[in-house]
Amino acid sequence: MSCRSLRSLAPLLAAAVATACEGALTSTAELDLGITSAIAEAEVAASLAGDVERADALRHGAAALRWGVRPSTIEVAIEGETVRYLALVVGVERTTPSGDRMLIRSLVAWTGRPPTAMLEVTSASDLGVFGPPATSADVATRPGGARGRWKNLLNHELWLATSGEAGLELVETGEACPKQPDNPALRCALAFWNVRLDGGFQQHGLLGPSGPTVPIAASANAVHGVVISAAP
Repeated sequence: MSCRSLRSLAPLLAAAVATACEGALTSTAELDLGITSAIAEAEVAASLAGDVERADALRHGAAALRWGVRPSTIEVAIEGETVRYLALVVGVERTTPSGDRMLIRSLVAWTGRPPTAMLEVTSASDLGVFGPPATSADVATRPGGARGRWKNLLNHELWLATSGEAGLELVETGEACPKQPDNPALRCALAFWNVRLDGGFQQHGLLGPSGPTVPIAASANAVHGVVISAAP
């Protein structure tokens, strides 16, 4: 897909998401069916690729929707064309080999009903930098690193962030999620996140990301999400 065709997809996405946003914050039943299917497919792909952190984030993201967490509406600009996405941020606490705690945070955003595109950003710190190796599974679990993916679900084309940066900052955690994880060793708390994205994305091919760079940006405060941590 060329930059021109990626850009021309934006009006189509905008029209699709306009329907998805109507009543989305008060009734998510139909939305869950479409997006959880797309997220499940992405989770399987991540698991097969050995990308544990991304697979966990996708699994918890789909679960959060089923638990009743309402996604926020954010605006995503693709080469200057603005499209509304539904989004949530999943934070998963990890313990490093040295015993330190690390919060892996992942933005999962989508547009359309059924979903026509998905945007994913993962980082282990408030501010992460995109860059080679863009396909490395551990680049986002190192403080200061980040990964970004934008996928056109209509034709299965994948674009990876190879430059720029992303900010996923936890603002606050609140009460417990309406439902808790099936795993009794985990706890889920509602959370608000500030999201900043300013990245250059290249289409992923047989030899990795290449070709023209397409700018994708977003900025939103108090985006809904969750934090998954060990039970006390």
